[in-house]
Amino acid sequence: MSYVTLTFGIDEDRFVIDSRTTKNIREKKLGDFYWAYADILRDIGINPSTYDQRIMAFMALKLLIDNNKLLFNLEYKKNFGMSKELYSKYESKNSKETFLNIIRDIKNLGNEHNLKYFKQDTKYNPDEDENILTYLNHYKTFELQKYIQELPNSYLENVLDIYTYQANFTDYPKEEYKELYEKTVSRMKKLSGDLTGQHFTQKSIIHLMCEMVVDKLKDNKKLAIYDPACGTGSMLMESSEYFKEHTDVETIELYGQEMHGQTWLLSKIFLEITNQKNIIAYGNTLTNPAFADGLNGGDSFDFIIANPPFGVDWKHSYDEIVANMKSQKSNFFVVKDAKGKVVTPKKSDGQFLFMMHIINLMKKEHKRGKRATASIITSSTLISTGGANSSEAKIRKAVFNEKLVKAVLEQPKAMFTNTDITSHIWFLDTNNCNKIKLVKADNDEEKLFIAHPNSKDKMKNAYSKENIKKLKEYLISNEDREYISKSVDINRYAINLTNEIGFKDTDEDLSLDALMGEINGCMKEMCEEFQKLSLGL
Repeated sequence: MSYVTLTFGIDEDRFVIDSRTTKNIREKKLGDFYWAYADILRDIGINPSTYDQRIMAFMALKLLIDNNKLLFNLEYKKNFGMSKELYSKYESKNSKETFLNIIRDIKNLGNEHNLKYFKQDTKYNPDEDENILTYLNHYKTFELQKYIQELPNSYLENVLDIYTYQANFTDYPKEEYKELYEKTVSRMKKLSGDLTGQHFTQKSIIHLMCEMVVDKLKDNKKLAIYDPACGTGSMLMESSEYFKEHTDVETIELYGQEMHGQTWLLSKIFLEITNQKNIIAYGNTLTNPAFADGLNGGDSFDFIIANPPFGVDWKHSYDEIVANMKSQKSNFFVVKDAKGKVVTPKKSDGQFLFMMHIINLMKKEHKRGKRATASIITSSTLISTGGANSSEAKIRKAVFNEKLVKAVLEQPKAMFTNTDITSHIWFLDTNNCNKIKLVKADNDEEKLFIAHPNSKDKMKNAYSKENIKKLKEYLISNEDREYISKSVDINRYAINLTNEIGFKDTDEDLSLDALMGEINGCMKEMCEEFQKLSLGL
């Protein structure tokens, strides 16, 4: 028996597939197969910065096909998997024209018996259609028709073969969807050098964020979770699974908002194929928050979880956001200076705006008599940047005075795939926090993190279950631990965790005699060297 070996890839990233292993293809590094499509795109002259759009468009399609959400597949040699009657409706002169006919009519080709949470009110969607299938071929999301038309027929058939025979998402583990997307985006964006603001959140961080509130939520029959910058929905999915495992909650509903059309669509797809009840709004949370008044203006979010983008400017939305802050129905926690002027954070970083949006929601919940909690990841600069008279300092002081900040954890470096910066997790609670508990995971007393078991790129560290348990103990404890944790007053404008929780002095104590002996020894060596130089030795 002879075997065929297929090689796909570009540059240094290549992947070899032996045809004998086709049945176990999902066990391999699935993301690498998309480099085969990238090779084709390179051959026809497509700009590398747009590879990921095309690769993910077909990935989105195949995810739905393999999870039996559509009434067709990509096997063009077998009438695209359609019945004879259905195929005759779309059949044309060649496979390319036939496939285009299918994509143009894709909203009518959903498997209605297997689509549970794909329709939602049009106010949450990019356009006037409530059917999410519409957005598989839409200018605000994936332009599949355009991607198909740019490929010569033979190349299109190669792409269909790649996704049919080398990318199998049938029963694909839901916990790996995030990794699949991250790998595709990260690798493709490296070609264009654009990864601004994208910091994918590993599972152990999400588990810690959830564990901090699990005791408050464990008796709920229903749980509503919100992420204002939800991306592909990975934090929502992971937190939902965590609460299912650690509580007796009967119903979990997921809510989020995402401004990038392609990512918004992928979040809807991931949540659909993992059977998660959800509403994911399309749009900019900072300028047009879909959940500014919570759920339907009355029901509450039980938990808000967020990892807003780091270092992304909002100057183009400045006028709109400031006008909103000045309005009677502001969507933000509004801070004013002594003269009554609205205080805004610097235009180069929108992190604070997301926090001000979340705090506004929490205050509304509190007024309704509901307890609200949130866990928010930020860069480490957010808690200390700016002098006493800076806008950031004024906002922080106002935030602290609201008694919402229960604790702040300084995470170790190297917790994210594409950045090794130090970051913080802010834990917020409407239950009157008169002190702020500070904790450092990377300290000189007790190491509260581990080497990541599957490290990749810049992500080298993680939390074990034991780490999460210990961190929770320190974060909620009233007792301080030198070099690990400390409680501080809320009446301040900045917090420097390094100053509050220092490092051990590792230098050995030397007696005066020993110190003088070292100095005399050094002086003697210097004199000897000087003598050698003067004698020409």
